[in-house]
Amino acid sequence: MAATAEAYRDRGWTTLELHPGDSVLVDSEFRTGLDVVLPGDEYEDLEALAADASFTDVDVFQAAADTTTYLLVVEKNPDSETAVFVPAYYDTASSAEKLDTIRESGELRLFCRRLNDDYVEFVHENVAPFLPEQPNA
Repeated sequence: MAATAEAYRDRGWTTLELHPGDSVLVDSEFRTGLDVVLPGDEYEDLEALAADASFTDVDVFQAAADTTTYLLVVEKNPDSETAVFVPAYYDTASSAEKLDTIRESGELRLFCRRLNDDYVEFVHENVAPFLPEQPNA
């Protein structure tokens, strides 16, 4: 994440690197998508950025090891040249039903939240970059 964020800064972008304490796929009556829990100060920085910017583009870098899918999500606002870096991961073996729900809905929501359940939400209609490459995973 640090090297990718540095490359954006070298091109003149403003960046925010987040360091979630937890990351999980959720499917409940309250939230469906990827849920990451942030430290309070990082959440406040994200909340301030999101209040002033519309993040319309995303880059997703993916890697897998055993049953874990690792992601680096780069939420981007090209107009203001602002990028938010969100590392995340989830266990594919225990998330099959949640992955099916996301595939069927054709939408992935990324919830960046703090422990009191305040959150900043990013919505993505192209779910493929977030999902494991194996269609039955």
